[in-house]
Amino acid sequence: MQLKPEGPRAQPAITRRRLMAASCALLSAGAARSQEASVAPTASVAPTHSGLLEDWSVDSALAYYHEDGRVQAIEPVVDVSKVFADGQSLNFNATFDALSGASPNGALPSHSSQTFTGPSGKASHAYTIAPGQLPADPNYSDTRFAAGGSWTLPLTRVDNLSVGGKFSVEDDFVSATVNASIAHDFNEKNTTLSFGLFNEFDSLHPIGRAPVPGSDYALAEKQTGGKTKDGVGALLGITQVMTRTWLTEFNLSVDRFTGYLDDPYKITSIIDSAGNTTGYEYESRPDERTRKSAYWENRVAWTSRLSTALSLRYMSDDWAVRSDTAQLQLRWSWSNRERYIEPTFRWYRQTAADFYTPFILDTAKQSTGFESADSRLGAFRALTYGVKYAQKLPGLGSRAESEFSVRAEYYQQTFNEQVPVPAGLQGLDLFPGLKAILVQIGYRF
Repeated sequence: MQLKPEGPRAQPAITRRRLMAASCALLSAGAARSQEASVAPTASVAPTHSGLLEDWSVDSALAYYHEDGRVQAIEPVVDVSKVFADGQSLNFNATFDALSGASPNGALPSHSSQTFTGPSGKASHAYTIAPGQLPADPNYSDTRFAAGGSWTLPLTRVDNLSVGGKFSVEDDFVSATVNASIAHDFNEKNTTLSFGLFNEFDSLHPIGRAPVPGSDYALAEKQTGGKTKDGVGALLGITQVMTRTWLTEFNLSVDRFTGYLDDPYKITSIIDSAGNTTGYEYESRPDERTRKSAYWENRVAWTSRLSTALSLRYMSDDWAVRSDTAQLQLRWSWSNRERYIEPTFRWYRQTAADFYTPFILDTAKQSTGFESADSRLGAFRALTYGVKYAQKLPGLGSRAESEFSVRAEYYQQTFNEQVPVPAGLQGLDLFPGLKAILVQIGYRF
């Protein structure tokens, strides 16, 4: 079992999480949990192996992600595992991703053109948005390298201890995570009870320095020094073999992050009663967040060629965000079991954070002192349609086996915003939603 805390910052966090979820789905044999705007720790099944003790198993993948008119990304990932004869196992993984394109800055579209400075504040990085267009920084780019590993050690015939860690570096962000879990089998090994903990340490160095939360964008008030964010979480899970063809799993998790939780690149439009933009303000979020989630998954083999996996997840936090996720996955194998096809459908819905606001009226500001126009904190729903095709290939040795796969997904996000809009903003697409495609090629041997 591995604990996967929320990823770091966020310029397009959904982009990065969807790439990571796709890679985990391939490398963890479909056990990864794909999540949208908020991610709580989840358990993941160990990668599949060839079944040969003391053999290495290598999973690799290359993913390409493209949002309509916004960000595009490419991500290679490799995962190497080894199972020893005494039951111990080692796992190492490495990921690199590069993102570029246009990233929304949080401001509203307007009937007139708008000019913004880049994060660095340099005049050469300023950009102008045409009337009616969603404000987005066209010069956005970021790279990330992440490496991690885990070691599983049998303590007794029915107890296993797993420890691991992960290190991630971005242009303006460094993150280190350590985790540990223990699993106990009983009921003739038909039931497994597991418990895990993780601790994450993040250091942020925003480009152009972090702005003063809630300050006037035009004044460009910045804070000195870097920022930090720390998180701790726990997960309790149970896996039960119900029948020869039915496996069920239920997890409860909680995590808490404290420190700098703002997105230093997001602003909010200030408008008058007629809907005219009079200025902008840097967002301001609470400096702590606690999330709780419940996850339930059932895997059933209906025949030797057809199996299904259905998962449900509910998450809530003290920012008033509530989310529901349902995912259905089918796998149909050809008669010789050398090939299979795997359609996937995922539905997601979330409510808005209590301090989310698409704009601020210059006559009245929120009493909480917190506000954000970040669409990831708004109310929206999303649908994902995907399909994977895999083909077994001759291996490198007489007993080895390899597999080639290709996956394609289409993602569509729609906002459920019901805020009254001033007359001056009529005719503008204030909540345009998001459409994206993901293509992934994988090879396992």
